[in-house]
Amino acid sequence: MENGIDFKTEAQVLIEKNNSEPEAVRFVVPLSGGGQLNLTWRDFLSYASRAALYLSHLGVGLDTKVAVYAKNRIQWPICLMAIHACRGVFVPVYHSNTPGEVAYILTHSDSEVLITELDMLPTVYKIWSRLPLIKKIILMDMRADSTRGGADFEELKDKIVFMDDVYAAGEGLLSDAPDGFKRLAELITKDDVSAILYTSGTTGPPKGVVLTYENLYVNAGDWIDVLSPLIPDTMVDLLWLPMSHIFGWGELGLGNTLGFTTYFTTPVAVLSDMPAVRPTIFISVPAYWEKLYLTAKASSGHKDDQIAKLRELTGGRLRFCLSGGAGLKREIKEFFYDAGLLLIEGYGLTECSPTLTMNKKDDFDFDTVGKPFPRVELRLAPDGEILAKGLNIFREYYKDLAATKEAFDADGWFKTGDLGEFTPRGFLKIKGRKKELIVTSGGKNISPQLIELRFKDDPYVEHVVVYGDERKYLTALITLKQDAIAAYAKQRGITFSEFSKLVTNEAIIALVQNNIDKINNDLASFETIKKFHIYDGHLTPDSGFLTPSLKLRRKNIYEAFKDRLDALYVEH
Repeated sequence: MENGIDFKTEAQVLIEKNNSEPEAVRFVVPLSGGGQLNLTWRDFLSYASRAALYLSHLGVGLDTKVAVYAKNRIQWPICLMAIHACRGVFVPVYHSNTPGEVAYILTHSDSEVLITELDMLPTVYKIWSRLPLIKKIILMDMRADSTRGGADFEELKDKIVFMDDVYAAGEGLLSDAPDGFKRLAELITKDDVSAILYTSGTTGPPKGVVLTYENLYVNAGDWIDVLSPLIPDTMVDLLWLPMSHIFGWGELGLGNTLGFTTYFTTPVAVLSDMPAVRPTIFISVPAYWEKLYLTAKASSGHKDDQIAKLRELTGGRLRFCLSGGAGLKREIKEFFYDAGLLLIEGYGLTECSPTLTMNKKDDFDFDTVGKPFPRVELRLAPDGEILAKGLNIFREYYKDLAATKEAFDADGWFKTGDLGEFTPRGFLKIKGRKKELIVTSGGKNISPQLIELRFKDDPYVEHVVVYGDERKYLTALITLKQDAIAAYAKQRGITFSEFSKLVTNEAIIALVQNNIDKINNDLASFETIKKFHIYDGHLTPDSGFLTPSLKLRRKNIYEAFKDRLDALYVEH
């Protein structure tokens, strides 16, 4: 027993599950030709054991860095389990990272093995000269797919091994050591490094957050303690969150620990899959909860019919609802609550493994992110910054002593960079990012995120970026949902040849102004958006305006659109 929870790795849990319910289904994977593949706990252990023994034979051991650069697929959890069984360090890389970001993470992390897929091979080939430490590339694809690799595959084939070859080699090693996986898993200690997760920094290169097993398992113990009253007996989830992010990886880990039946899906298909899969658990970012809410509300003018529609959209079995990544509007949470579903929100950072606070079944406040986890200490600095302590707090930023030192105050409290306040009942409210506060020329401190959040469920506005530091008033850069705006134009007989021309149409500008006015009505005068510029493009990770986890790279946006935003302050 460690710090109130049993220290047990997922590899050890996998062995136990194989002993207790080997034929229970752990993963359900849709097949491209139709139908589905069911992987039982026995199958999971079989594949993971062979992959682990192959990695161990390859030289992966304590502290060896193994990077995974791929989209979600069934080989992901298998390879991750294998890495950890060998005591290797998992280094996830977003599939949407730019080639330069991929090269930086692989190089900075000292990764020696790269697990990827054929679709990512062109990027790997492009940066190959910058990856001298990579000894082996494991492709999650099967050898039969090698024809899709093209010239890039031919150039790298001496370094490449396919998954079926990994399994075949592992089978031979397993026959020589049938208990090899178990023996490897027993060596893992709570002080081992589990992962280095590179934060998608909004400024500068990403930093590698070093997390130990103790960090993760203390936080998982808190998570289960706080939320277990809401978790149903039948545990079926839809996994679409990228496993390269701690939110998606956390869902996978909880599924391993608690015994979920996990259906693999994609960001595009997840909502359409819900009625057929009928999940009891749904873990998501706000955009999908907002979509369900808006669709249900639009279905009827009667509340009972709207709630019936919500049950239809979700399959009717939903019991556990968790939203993370950003805040949800109160009316959305109240609608779900009226439908008998408590939509839970919390607060955390990758450096905190990741959760610090959470609302819970019988103790929640929709205007807050909940109360501190049992094994977490929180306090506020004099300027309102949220400070944290606990065994879940990360060890260091990899190879960055200066950033590590800067992240903690003199008493060892982790500086989250977020501003907050506690309610009289002890709930935490987030007020914004400390470094992103806008200070107007009138001396008003304004959190742009809290204003931007109010547009999250706008049917026409895609992004709002608030601007106005050292200015008399606030302005904003606006991007629009192209399909929705085009449909709006068609309904009103507005003809256009290009979207860039449409966004300058007076009717479209009036539509945006009307939606801004609605938000402004609920804001203090100094928080209102007085003028705006509509950009006819989109803010994307590829453009450098969003992080891979879709946070605004505010500095990049301000620099790129400075002239257009500054022009909004010119008096005509």
